[in-house]
Amino acid sequence: MSAYTIYKELFPPQTVEQVETCHFISPDAPNLIVAKASLLQIYEFVEYVQEQTQIENDDDNEVFDQDLATERLNDNEDLSLVFPKLKPLQKQNDIQGRNSGRLELVAQFKLNGTVATMGVVKTNSPRSKEGCDSLLLGFSDAKMSLLEWSPATNSIVTVSIHYYERDEFKKEFLTNPYPSSIHIDPQQRCAVLNFYDTKLAVLPFRQSDNLSDEDEETQKWPYMPSFIIDLETIDSRIRNVVDMVFLSDYYEPTLAILFQSEQTWTGQLANVKDTSSVVVISLDLTAKVYPIIYSIDKLPYDCLKLVAMPKPVTGVLVIAANSLLHVSQGSPGVGIAVNGYTKKTTDFPGMIYEEKAIKLELSLDGAKALAIGGDSCLLFMQNGNWVFVQMKMDGSKVVGMNIKEIKHQVDDTKNSLSLLATIPSCVTNVKDDEYFFLGSRVGDSLLIKWKYGGDLSKSFDESNFSYQVCDTLLNTGPILDMTIGDVESNQKPEEEEKEKNDDSIVPDLELVTCSGHNKNGSLCIFQRHIYPQTSFSFEQQDCQSIWSIKCRKEPSFETEPSRKTSVGSLENSRWESTQLDIFDKLLFISKSKSTMVLSAGDELQELVKTGFYTRGPTIVVSTLFDATRIVQIYSTGIMILTPEGKRLRTIPIRGSKIIDASIRDPYILLTLDNNKIHVLQGVPETKEVVSVSLPSYIMKTPVGMASIFADTSGLFQSISEKKAVIEAAQVLKERHRQQQQHKKRKALNEENIFSASKKPNLAASTAEFDEVDMDLYGDEIDNESKSNNSIAATMPISITLDNEDDDDEMLYSEDKEKKVDKNEHANIELEKPDENNVSLRGGELNEITRVSFWAVIYTTKGALQIYSLPDFKEHFVCSQFDIAPDLITDNHEPSQSIHQKEKNINNNTNNSSIIQEILITNIGKERKDPHLIARTETNDIIIYKAFSFIPTNVETPDRLALRFSRVHHEYVSRKPKEAKRASKKKNTVVNYEIPGMDLDDEEEEDETVKKILSGKSNKQLQKLLIPFDDVAGYTGVFVAGTQPAWLMNSCKSFVRVHPMKSDSEIIAFTQFHNVNCKHGFITVNANSTIQLSRLRTDNVTYDLDWVMQKMPLGQTVHKIEYHPVMRVYSVIVSSSFPVRVQNEDDAQEDESGSLSDVRESGEFLPQVGTYSMVMVSPVTWEIVDRIEFEEFEQVFSLECATLESKQTSTGRKHFMVVGTGFLKGEDTSMRGSIRIYDIIEVVPEPNNPQTNHKFKHIHTEDVKGAVTAMCNVSGHLASCIGSKVIVWSLEDDESLVGVAFIDVQIYVTSMSSIKNFILLGDAQKSIWFLGFQLEPAKLSLLGKDYQSFEVGCVDFIIDDKSLYFVVGDTMENLDIYQYAPFNLQSFGGQKLMRRGDFHVGSQVQTMIRLPQLERTENGLEYNRRHFCLCGTLNGSIAVLSPISEKTFKRLNTLYGQLVNNVQHVAGLNPRTYRLIKGPKQRMASNRTKAILDGDLIFEFAGLSLEQQRETTKQIGTTVPRIMEDLVDIESSIDHF
Repeated sequence: MSAYTIYKELFPPQTVEQVETCHFISPDAPNLIVAKASLLQIYEFVEYVQEQTQIENDDDNEVFDQDLATERLNDNEDLSLVFPKLKPLQKQNDIQGRNSGRLELVAQFKLNGTVATMGVVKTNSPRSKEGCDSLLLGFSDAKMSLLEWSPATNSIVTVSIHYYERDEFKKEFLTNPYPSSIHIDPQQRCAVLNFYDTKLAVLPFRQSDNLSDEDEETQKWPYMPSFIIDLETIDSRIRNVVDMVFLSDYYEPTLAILFQSEQTWTGQLANVKDTSSVVVISLDLTAKVYPIIYSIDKLPYDCLKLVAMPKPVTGVLVIAANSLLHVSQGSPGVGIAVNGYTKKTTDFPGMIYEEKAIKLELSLDGAKALAIGGDSCLLFMQNGNWVFVQMKMDGSKVVGMNIKEIKHQVDDTKNSLSLLATIPSCVTNVKDDEYFFLGSRVGDSLLIKWKYGGDLSKSFDESNFSYQVCDTLLNTGPILDMTIGDVESNQKPEEEEKEKNDDSIVPDLELVTCSGHNKNGSLCIFQRHIYPQTSFSFEQQDCQSIWSIKCRKEPSFETEPSRKTSVGSLENSRWESTQLDIFDKLLFISKSKSTMVLSAGDELQELVKTGFYTRGPTIVVSTLFDATRIVQIYSTGIMILTPEGKRLRTIPIRGSKIIDASIRDPYILLTLDNNKIHVLQGVPETKEVVSVSLPSYIMKTPVGMASIFADTSGLFQSISEKKAVIEAAQVLKERHRQQQQHKKRKALNEENIFSASKKPNLAASTAEFDEVDMDLYGDEIDNESKSNNSIAATMPISITLDNEDDDDEMLYSEDKEKKVDKNEHANIELEKPDENNVSLRGGELNEITRVSFWAVIYTTKGALQIYSLPDFKEHFVCSQFDIAPDLITDNHEPSQSIHQKEKNINNNTNNSSIIQEILITNIGKERKDPHLIARTETNDIIIYKAFSFIPTNVETPDRLALRFSRVHHEYVSRKPKEAKRASKKKNTVVNYEIPGMDLDDEEEEDETVKKILSGKSNKQLQKLLIPFDDVAGYTGVFVAGTQPAWLMNSCKSFVRVHPMKSDSEIIAFTQFHNVNCKHGFITVNANSTIQLSRLRTDNVTYDLDWVMQKMPLGQTVHKIEYHPVMRVYSVIVSSSFPVRVQNEDDAQEDESGSLSDVRESGEFLPQVGTYSMVMVSPVTWEIVDRIEFEEFEQVFSLECATLESKQTSTGRKHFMVVGTGFLKGEDTSMRGSIRIYDIIEVVPEPNNPQTNHKFKHIHTEDVKGAVTAMCNVSGHLASCIGSKVIVWSLEDDESLVGVAFIDVQIYVTSMSSIKNFILLGDAQKSIWFLGFQLEPAKLSLLGKDYQSFEVGCVDFIIDDKSLYFVVGDTMENLDIYQYAPFNLQSFGGQKLMRRGDFHVGSQVQTMIRLPQLERTENGLEYNRRHFCLCGTLNGSIAVLSPISEKTFKRLNTLYGQLVNNVQHVAGLNPRTYRLIKGPKQRMASNRTKAILDGDLIFEFAGLSLEQQRETTKQIGTTVPRIMEDLVDIESSIDHF
């Protein structure tokens, strides 16, 4: 029987492997292109001004991150003003300066392949002529793709693909042991791809100065045909190429190649040493001749890397493991030894042995290099320290090097760990001589700002060199081991008791992984759901909606002028007002027949006898006039009240009911039940609300939904405005350039802030002009453009946003009538700045963002329209929004008027009901970007992000210069079938309580009575998308309903959809901030429970695909196990120390004393790990107990085993079992031990309740050989000792007795058991399947795999009655086997049958088996299928899950469609990527497709509805059917 499974990546890879800096998206801001295995991410590097005064928020000490907005120029300034120098002078080497950089994610792409190498090139394509670079990606074996960015679609375009994997190049190898690498000529004339060791594919680029006749051709292809050079034809000695690099300053492209013609190793140095050579060849691309310019032989055998040095040094720096060498034309080569082993490993004649350098004891294996300055180079070593290398010059000749080590001291505080990146994988300059980026495979990658205060031409002085980490990219890899634990909930004890009794409830689990290495070692805690911290809950019957309101009294006029003039006091008052006024004052709860109003002080108390409308349900409550008036909207009218609840005015709406309303100070937009809208506007001077007259075409539009969006990002601009902005930016840039030339000498010490704001990396972009630039230049240009092309929506800058609906930084210190005359502003600007003034300018400017207001209307026919307020001029139309396209573009046809066009299209179409709810809102943390969120009838969440785009042919300059691109997310929301009917009932709120007599009109009321009696009253719109603007610092959207979710992001990520754990449907939500619940939120569930909660913020990040915590331990973490009874984790950690290996017999002290004299200076000792086992509490994630192991004792395995014991009623008990081995080099025979520990409860230390558990040592069994793997099998312990498997029984809880054994192969790497069956994975010989029999006890071999390949880990998959074995091998594949004794080919079961295989793209290092979940009548239950979670070395987490045969076959046909019909990034083929890799694996028989590529299949959910229908039609199924399959797969593995 075949296996049917699906593989899906749940969490993407996180280890940074490659990085490049370039201008990929716009010519002005540098982009950082980061490759994390199969994930390609594009970040933008942004410099912003830090706040000097850090005001701390009293709850979680967040420093308010003042945005880039702080660098904005002011509205009333003239362009000719001299900008004040606001940067305080600092000591030369103080780099804490005002500016800091950060990375903002622009785009990311999943590739069907692992990026092996990449390069950046400027071609002569139209895109490059705008000043942007192209990206060249290389993939393993020999593929290359040229990519460019497309501003029109906001994504990547593949320009060309190049493929060189031909059999005649492969020579002797089945698979290719040599990684491919791309190198690019610094003058952009060609790129080379080095593959299959000595082959070189050359891709020449067309030069723009070519005057030939092939113009159209040139426009079409930026490159000329590529060709292949075999390096052996140039120089017959070239083989085993180690590295190559292009040199600059040559007329032709010139390539230096480092190779080893004869290979050697340390043990053979007596016979063969100095085998490396460097040869430099010139590539004449036209004549295709390749002369050798110079070569140098007899370099040390351990040369690893070449670094091309810029002028004035030129030549190439060769990094060897024990020395540094410099090679250039006309010089015999000079080298310098950096440790004491150099003398023994090389006879290179030019080697200099300086005592000072040798004493540094550096080991340069795997070091990465960055050339800085003209004559210096920074090396980043494996241990995390840096080396500064400076060339000593004599004229133009290099005569030596100054080498200084920069050590990073690690304190115990968590922050200091941040500077360390051990095992760096790549490094790149981000901004010359200011920032660089250091990528790491095992730790977080760092963006580092550095400064060298001294003179680089003199000798290097460490005290002048300063650096700080500005930003980090989190890394969860490599995952060495993982386990599952219970989520430590914050429930009350009685609730937990209730849970324990209720068997059917599935426990809340979290996934804990060991990641990192050495000082970067840490635990990562993954949760798929958000678990809120509920502080307080109460019952309130029949609750339907809830709102929290911030409001304030009107400011008294005496204090106002003083506030404005004195700068210092304004600063203080602003923050005081933050602390005093920012709390929510009122809470409105709407019910089906009434509305409750509560005051939200220290306690919630109901307010009575106020003017608030309480006699019926409320539709929306909000504030107007800078939060000094409250607006309450109910089904028949609007009430305006003071914050105290005094009623000022009631505006009835006649004729039809209000079913929805949207309020953004000063506009109110009402949606009525007859598909019309009604708009009102507040007049700030009189504090009155007046109706806005609507044009006739709006009245005729059948409106389904409508809302107001207040844009603060400056993205919503018409094309003409945007062009004006760009031109002005270029003027500024030009002026800035002249200023720079003028001030070249002073520039080092006193950079002024405004010039910083106009450095090219922030300057306006021609192709894409983003919010930042809007902030910088928007205001002044606004003045110019208003005169010629005014949009009425551009309200005067005096409007401050309404606090509820916009960022909480819109503080109240400015009054809304902020009409300061220009001179006064100018004076403030030019005062001599003191500290206070400086930071104030930042803060102040931040609030007076230019705001524009837009009405977003979705018609019943499925069109999306954006109008400016208050004049309702159409600026953007997407007529077919209801198919959820990938890209929303403005498809306006000027020839027809809109409503005619609509009549033509929609005469015969029915109303579109697909989109149920639509909303444009800001989402973000550090910077907030406009997003468009839609919810479909099947509860799918569709997210779009706005990006700016200027079309080339502009017939209509007043259209919006923007488009929306779809943000793909992995979350497939599911609407359970039984919930559909219920929600329909819930939608309709029919029973309107009849309002009282205090309304203006009595006939109005009679009509209402008639309507209600005749049953015609319309329902209120069900609103499940609820925006929030400050929950734990995030701005985003909450999705209510049966599966509540959060939409949130920071600048490091796209919008993430995080589902939230909740027992029942959530029907209402509001953000809430008061003394007891700071920056929290309130939810109301279907059982009418109201809960006040907060999001966890301590070290928790919401930026990644899952909610994650990273807990640094500062040591390498090897193994982790969870003790389910005591609810604590056991973790094996190690730190490495230098050791002296001794023989068993001569361990006396005096001899070891004499031994120490043998080593010469600079000969450092080898490092060996010292292991210990620590206990970690899952509440605070701190270490509560520790057990140290002996010197040289290494821990190979850890198991939480249930062994037979008389202590418990069940006869089994959990023990922590540790398997160790003593590693003392190859001269001593291996011995090991099995140590058994119990975890007991003890009295905790005072003030630390977590220390209530300890390890108790039970027994140590010494064995001959290392204990490499263990598992428990029917109450016994099975362990692998050397090449034996022994099953032990624990006798009387104190001693181990062996009961059965069997001889196995070479070295068992992993072991797994189920009932009384054991599966072993061997380091060389594939897998063995054993059976254990208790009476009489014996182990027997049931079957094995006769192929030989290397196994990383093994586990089982269960599909009802079938058992399959899953094997993760070291060639990055997953293989599935089955024990099938009745199959003829299996020789009675001796041979395990191979059932399927799949290439993962990263080595699977650890697996966990879990049962699938199933929704039954009793709620969630486990079913009879078990799946495996896989943790890989690049930090990704994947799942391999069995599915039914029907589902498999349906999804398999869908897969075929998707492979052919979806555009794949970089032209990669998903089928080839998933074929099994590896020389031995290829030989394996039985090539069945048993594993589906779920990554591609789940992309179906992100296709537009049109594409989904097309795709399913071709394979004869329906969209709901496929979506149901996807939902079933998702929900069956949704444990976390």
